[in-house]
Parts: sequence; C-alpha cells; structure tokens
Amino acid sequence: MLDALKRRSGMIALEGGKNLPPIIYYHRVAPGADPDTGVTPPAFDRQMGILKSLGFRGVSLREALKSDASSSAGMICITFDDGYQDNYAFAAPVLEKYGFRGTIYCVTGKMGEKTAWADDPRWVGHRLMTGSEARELAARGFEIAAHSRTHPDLSSLTGEELWTEVRGSREELEEVLGETVETFCYPYGFYNDETREAASRAGYRAARSTRRMRPGKTENLFDLPARSISGEMSLARFAVTVSGFRLLEGWRSPLPPVFSDGESSS
Repeated sequence: MLDALKRRSGMIALEGGKNLPPIIYYHRVAPGADPDTGVTPPAFDRQMGILKSLGFRGVSLREALKSDASSSAGMICITFDDGYQDNYAFAAPVLEKYGFRGTIYCVTGKMGEKTAWADDPRWVGHRLMTGSEARELAARGFEIAAHSRTHPDLSSLTGEELWTEVRGSREELEEVLGETVETFCYPYGFYNDETREAASRAGYRAARSTRRMRPGKTENLFDLPARSISGEMSLARFAVTVSGFRLLEGWRSPLPPVFSDGESSS
C-alpha cells in the first residue's frame, strides 16, 4: 500500500527497492516566455516560493542519486532542458535565493549559439549558455549535464551516430567543466532500448526522459520520468501538484495561500 502511494505521489520507485525524489523539468525562464515553452522569472520565483513553503529542498539529479532514505526526505529534483542562457541569467539566481540548486542539461555542440533544431518558431532563435557560463554555474553548485551534441531524435540513430551524440556530449562537457558528467537527458524525450544502452555504456549514472510515471510500476535509472512545468500551469495547479509529492512522506504542512484556478503562472 505504501509503495503504491509513493508511486502515485511522485516518489520514483526504482528497480531494486530504492526510491528517488520526484523530478520536475523546465525549458526557458525568461521575460515574455511563451507559456508553451517556458515561464517568466516572477512566475518561477512564485513557484519556488511554494516549494520552499511546503518544506521542499530543490536539488540536482546528481545529488538525489547520492542520497539515501534519510537524506532524501523533502528533496525535489529541479531540471532544465537545452541549457538556455536565461537559465543562467534568471533561473539560477531565483534558485539560489531559496537555497536550491538544480540540473541544467546542455546541448554541448551548440553552446553559445541560438537554437535552430525545431520547426516550431517558438523554439527557434533562443540563446544557449556559453561554456564559461556553464562553468560558473557548476562552481556555484549546479549540476551541468548532457543533452546530446546537436539535439537530434536519438531513437532514429544507431551505431556510431548514436554513440557520437551520447558519449561525445559527455566528453565535450567534461572538457568544458573539468569535472565528471553524471547524468543525461534524451532530446525531445525520444529514446529506445538502444538509446538507453548507449547512455549506460557511455558512463552516465542515469538518464531522464519527459514521460510521466507509470502508476504501480518500478522505474529504470535510464528511463527516469519527470513532470513538465510550463507557463500554462496555474499557481493553484502547481501547488496541488507539488503538495501531492509531499503527501508521500505523510507530512502535514498546509498549502500555500489558495490561488484562483484561473490564475496564470506566467
């Protein structure tokens, strides 16, 4: 019964009996961000304030993987896909304000450039953080992790092409950071058995997807589920979502002030 509650409430039940804190993910945090692709800095600040008021501690996936049952209490993994420069400029200072950290997944072959890998114009033309910005964030306690070299659909690649994107991304980022890169995130959330095997063989400890948890199922470290957070999510919905994660531990903290259902987080 308790295991089922954990899976429903956001705790990730892994094969072998270990549990991992829930994972949420963002893309952009920027003024005027399209609600489909990001949140504004004030909205992000309010969301992090809700997490803090509920007693959560925002951490990187790397830190969560190193935790045990006692030290993981109250953790929530905060992650960002693609490595946008606005993560450096706007998201990181807000996280630090609340004593949080997180994981930023960088497209290593495109650092410092503008996004150009999607057909949808909402995703095109946004500046990615530079290597020096990534190094600075790593020095400030953030996990900088790999998101492929060029952001392809990895499930469509095989052999050397796949290996270059998965292992090559880790090698490039380790050269930039001067430290071991431990986790990976699949571009677009697309992967298959060969992709997962490549991530494991490349030396990563875990890989995050974009799918939600499967109730009643155990999860694989190279297929970690996560909850997407966008500007379309109202503050009320965000509060209910994350408070559901907290119910896992049987904590009884009250919800933050009630927000109207129609209040936008953007």
